[in-house]
Amino acid sequence: MTKKQRVAALICGEEVDRIPASFSLHFSKESVSGKKAIDAHREFFQETDVDVLKIMNENLFSPDVLIRSPEDWKHIRPITGKEVYIQNQLDIIKALSDEMGGDAYIFATIHGVFASAFHATKDDDMKLAHHDKVTAHLRESPDVIETALKNIAEGLVAFVDLCIEAGAEGIYYAALGAESYRFTRDEFSRYIKPNDILVLEAAKKAPGGTILHMCKDRLNIDLYKGYPCDIVNWAVNEQNISLDEGRELFKKPVLGGFDDRAGVLVEGRKRDIEHEVHRLVNTYGPTNFMLGADCTLPENMSYERIRWAVDALQIAKMQVS
Repeated sequence: MTKKQRVAALICGEEVDRIPASFSLHFSKESVSGKKAIDAHREFFQETDVDVLKIMNENLFSPDVLIRSPEDWKHIRPITGKEVYIQNQLDIIKALSDEMGGDAYIFATIHGVFASAFHATKDDDMKLAHHDKVTAHLRESPDVIETALKNIAEGLVAFVDLCIEAGAEGIYYAALGAESYRFTRDEFSRYIKPNDILVLEAAKKAPGGTILHMCKDRLNIDLYKGYPCDIVNWAVNEQNISLDEGRELFKKPVLGGFDDRAGVLVEGRKRDIEHEVHRLVNTYGPTNFMLGADCTLPENMSYERIRWAVDALQIAKMQVS
């Protein structure tokens, strides 16, 4: 099977020649756009031999609005696609698709509605866990923020279309907001979920499907049930929800297996990684499972370690057969 055939078979619940792999990594700040971003993605794909090339998106939603009070959200409008940061991201997708689309299964990263709203505040990431303006302002002026979130979602729908036009075969949707310390269940269900679903419905146009990544810790993970997607991924090691439990909850193939910050992939020897891959394949394979990590790997992660895990999939297949 080619990489593309392997991933397509996984999504359809069909038998694969071996378990596919999808890892991604945060590149350096110098590799956010342009040639350096393209080169970084190419090198990662070639060195690790993963089946999916997830195109990172560091060109964040950045409206020309200074958010200080709830009233400032009235100036948030849907993106048009002509913004410089949007064009920078589309240029990366198109270049990689033109060059590598025959071999690589390319997924474009779309930051979810809440994450995009947070990016609009231009606050430091340290404020994401506590005291973020989106949550605070929503509780002060729910109608105003509800309209802003809808505008953001409509812009993301347009962005999805542009990513597909640029050559992305699939969409990797990074959802945020269902953390138990952020919104109440009712708040999430009213203000975040409908807007996420609006974007994910648009993502159905992608010929290669959608990966739903449920970001952060302490999730009310069941709130994401019913999101239209083809593969699900979350921080198993932070949630204490196993891959089997998640697969049963969502009735979808699962992506994961390794902790992205500690454990075997980060600290283990080659034979430890191979042993863990063998265990994961036997536990969660042979269908509806894609090997990966809880989240995007840190910038300093050795490509060699990822390659050990990917190569071990072929060994595990041979041992199981």
